[in-house]
Amino acid sequence: MEKINKINTFLKASLLAFVLILTSCTNLTLATSSISNVEEAASFIVEQLSINENEVLIYVWGPVSEGEEVFSTKNHILDSPDKGYVIYIDLYPQANLFHPVKYIFLSETTKELIVKDAISPPSNFADYQMIETAMSEIFTSAENRIASIPEGKILSSMKSSSDSRWAVLMNGGYNSGNNHVRYWNDLSNIYITLTYVYGYQDENIIVLCSDGLDPSPDQSNGQNSNPDLDGDGDDDIMYSCVLSNVDMVFAELANILSDGSELFIFQTDHGSNSGGWSTLFNLWNMEELTDTHFASLLDALPNCEIVCTFEPCFSGGFLDDVVLPPGPIVASSACRHDEYSWAMPPDYVYDEYVFHWTAAVNGEDAYGVPVDADYNQDGMITMDEAFIYAETNDAQPESPQYGDYPEDIGTLISLWPGSEPPETPTTPNGPDEWIPYVEATFSSTTTDPEGESIYYMFDWGDGNMSGWVGPYASGQTGKASHDWTELGEYEIKVVAKDENGIESNWSEPAVLSIVANKPPEKPTITGPTSGKVGVPLDFNVVATDPEGHDVYYMVLWGDGSYVDYTGPYASGEEATFSHTWTSAGEFNIVVKAQDHFGAKSPQNNLELSITKNKAVTNLVLLRYLEYLTNNYPNVFPILRQLLGL
Repeated sequence: MEKINKINTFLKASLLAFVLILTSCTNLTLATSSISNVEEAASFIVEQLSINENEVLIYVWGPVSEGEEVFSTKNHILDSPDKGYVIYIDLYPQANLFHPVKYIFLSETTKELIVKDAISPPSNFADYQMIETAMSEIFTSAENRIASIPEGKILSSMKSSSDSRWAVLMNGGYNSGNNHVRYWNDLSNIYITLTYVYGYQDENIIVLCSDGLDPSPDQSNGQNSNPDLDGDGDDDIMYSCVLSNVDMVFAELANILSDGSELFIFQTDHGSNSGGWSTLFNLWNMEELTDTHFASLLDALPNCEIVCTFEPCFSGGFLDDVVLPPGPIVASSACRHDEYSWAMPPDYVYDEYVFHWTAAVNGEDAYGVPVDADYNQDGMITMDEAFIYAETNDAQPESPQYGDYPEDIGTLISLWPGSEPPETPTTPNGPDEWIPYVEATFSSTTTDPEGESIYYMFDWGDGNMSGWVGPYASGQTGKASHDWTELGEYEIKVVAKDENGIESNWSEPAVLSIVANKPPEKPTITGPTSGKVGVPLDFNVVATDPEGHDVYYMVLWGDGSYVDYTGPYASGEEATFSHTWTSAGEFNIVVKAQDHFGAKSPQNNLELSITKNKAVTNLVLLRYLEYLTNNYPNVFPILRQLLGL
């Protein structure tokens, strides 16, 4: 019996040992099992890093060999220390680039992890496989949608061929992996608003979108951007959104636009920050448009009205570069220079800020829901009202920005055709030649198509401007004066603006010579030196001017009367003056000359003696005797007797 118990005990111990050995081998196998595919790699990472897979996008590349270099589009991430998988996790897929992301290297055999933080997607995005998550389902199922066409749409026949409004709509997209469907939808939404609500001409709307008309897929859902933005069967996308095309478009606009034209610029998709207020927009093929470069494109345009609406991350950094004189310009952005911009939940098929901005100017949103942003109820959505509405309804963690120049001009500007500019003013009318430090007056005139009041501003050609003078009625001549301090030739030109601030083209210039000046020589005066009372006398006066300028003469007759400066006479041309003295005496005639700049000559004199005229004396006596005869008839015989007559 004791022997049997020992056998049973041995068997149980052996069985337990076998079980322990088997269990140990199983655990060893589990502990050392390798990652065999991208799905396992993604699941392992999600579990190890406690990531909510329904809120992120997960992409896996692999297996990769030892030493494989891993790059984002901005920088080198790591070199693979072993065979394994590279996992890219977009932590905020609803935000536009560039925002925090993670790169994780997972060893295939040891399951060791290397985690790197970054802000940009992989440079070889096509090598990564998207893992199915709730968020990936939203992104891959997203479709391009054409916004609802507003009722009472503007027909092509109603559009004016003389419309001076232009628009540039841009979506860079960065690359196909990050060119999300919502960017095309943003373009379609604003395109429809411009054409069907505001009557923009199709040919005046320039659209640059991702790879342009290339038929290969260019969107993150694997589809191609439809070149027809409004579903009318015509291609609306014109160019790929690369820097050379952006430069080309704005160079053409610099030649097409004129003072008084209106330009609307719309930019969606990605942006990034290169330090402080220095920001940029991301174009197709990962090209970049910096804020300073964009500002230089605007600087090359004529003095037209500009409205900019920006969606990308960090787009607020563009406002300090573009909201500058001379204006008028209005610009708004989805966020500050140091913030990301965001898509609109729950399906992320539009970007938040531009969705509400476009709804404001449209009068309804992209789904046809009516919107009223007309806060002052004047029947027109101005740029300040569009911004206020978008900012108020923007529910994402972004801070929309706004700027205008001149200040508050956004309260007057809308997407409707603005006031037509005045006609080009006439060439300034004024002297051809002038002297330093003496004001000269120039004048010009123009008319306004709407009969609005006009202001003029003269450019004096020496770096000074007159400032705006007026208002004048349409067709009324405007005047301004200026003095020059340096000798030389100056081009004087003038521009006009109407009461809404819309400016005309500059006039053709008038050329003014500022010259040194000497007064005329002392004039000579010739004529009689004696005369009789009541008898007119003629005198000849002549002077020459050292520069050959015209001259004017002044004559003081010595009896309190005078001839003020009269002329002009050519230098050396003789002038004749006549005068009659009414009393006898000695008179000093004084003559002076001045040129047309007012420089006066020395005076010259002529002494003149005027005596009584005998005929005049007898006439006076006879009239006195006649008076006595008529009034005192009895006195006349006595006078005859006394005088022996």
